[in-house]
Amino acid sequence: MSDLPRSMMSRLTVVQLSAFAAPSALLFLFRAASYVIPALYAARFGFALADIAAILFAMRTAEALVQIPAGYLSDATRHTRWGRKPMIFGCIVVAAAATFQIYVPPPDAGKVYFSVWLSLATLAGSVAEVAYGAWSTEITSDYHERGRAASYQSWASIAGKELFSVVPLLWFLSSNRITFESLHVLAWTLVALVPLIVVASWALTPAGAAPAATEPLRLRQMWSIVVGNRPLQIVLAASLSWEVAIGFAFSLDFMRIDSYLKAGEAVPYQGLFGVWAGMAGLAMLSLLLKRYEKHHLWTFAMLSLGVILAAQIALYPGMPGMLVVLVGVSLLIYGLVAGAVVVPLALMGDLADYEAWRSGNRAAGPLVAIMQLGCKLAGGAASASALYAVSLFGFQPGQPTYDSTASFSIEAINLALPAALVFMAAAIAWRYPITQRRHKAILRALERRSGRQARLP
Repeated sequence: MSDLPRSMMSRLTVVQLSAFAAPSALLFLFRAASYVIPALYAARFGFALADIAAILFAMRTAEALVQIPAGYLSDATRHTRWGRKPMIFGCIVVAAAATFQIYVPPPDAGKVYFSVWLSLATLAGSVAEVAYGAWSTEITSDYHERGRAASYQSWASIAGKELFSVVPLLWFLSSNRITFESLHVLAWTLVALVPLIVVASWALTPAGAAPAATEPLRLRQMWSIVVGNRPLQIVLAASLSWEVAIGFAFSLDFMRIDSYLKAGEAVPYQGLFGVWAGMAGLAMLSLLLKRYEKHHLWTFAMLSLGVILAAQIALYPGMPGMLVVLVGVSLLIYGLVAGAVVVPLALMGDLADYEAWRSGNRAAGPLVAIMQLGCKLAGGAASASALYAVSLFGFQPGQPTYDSTASFSIEAINLALPAALVFMAAAIAWRYPITQRRHKAILRALERRSGRQARLP
């Protein structure tokens, strides 16, 4: 592959990978607000779940609508020296400022305050994710190195989860549950971390290059990517099913544990100990990625999560040893499903290379934006629908007890339905066609094409 830029061929150092992955920790913290904040705001400020669901749906719709323009701008504004860094880190700073406001609300915070700051944090973080995803396709063209880079990103996300989980357990806080008191501490921690991570990632990570040209696309041209790129269709279909499942599961998980099972003290410990299981799972995944096809590991990870979700239906309020059981569940989830997070990240570079071979334009930004658009729409709609659905059955956070109807709704929507959707996603992912051997053939074809173009007068 002599025609490819050296930065695309060489093995990335640990320092480079760590600096590249560090923003993932911040992006997790921005996203984490969406999962715990609805329950906390509903309990403190008396917001109805149906109203929160409507706010979240509007926010997620707006988030989805910015994905394609964000992908276009990510390619169009790519700097010749700094690549996509200005767009990524500018959005991260904005998202951090908005997240601070969400974590530290005034005593009289209303629905407008909640809507504006949560939307700004989500939208800025989402645009950063699009540009960040496109950047990840350019720091290396190697099949295994992309898996390694994605693993580092997941490790960084786990570090963000660890921070989110450890803060409530600090000795000077009045409760070991996730509360506004712990979020206040986390907000000031962000103030310290964001400048350090932005400076380090900018300075130590290569801007990256691509094995084929990336030209800005007209918005109407993006549909041709979806229609003509069959591997993308498969990844998109599996990811949509996965995102709907995760939307139903994660939007209600904190409520199920804290309000229904009355075991909110388990949540910080789930994150604290689950992180170590996640690190072990990622280490094992890094080894497995050298021996097995990425999409096979993706399938196994999703099947594992489906089984774990279904098994939790057996839990009930007052169950003996609930804390230990819930922590054990988190260990299994973090340890076994790393591939469900890592592999889709690693596949984006392969999909961009396939698009370059198919159409002559790598279109990394639009391709990532298309994926993000579908996933944001699916996940956002599922999150809002889950909150609205349980409210119809009479479920409201903070009630002392729940009748059989409310209990059924939280278990069915938070566990049973997501499990079925995850199984469907796994079946789709198994059909992904770009193996390691085929990817090498694609890169060789791109090299030959580049050589022919270089010889043209």
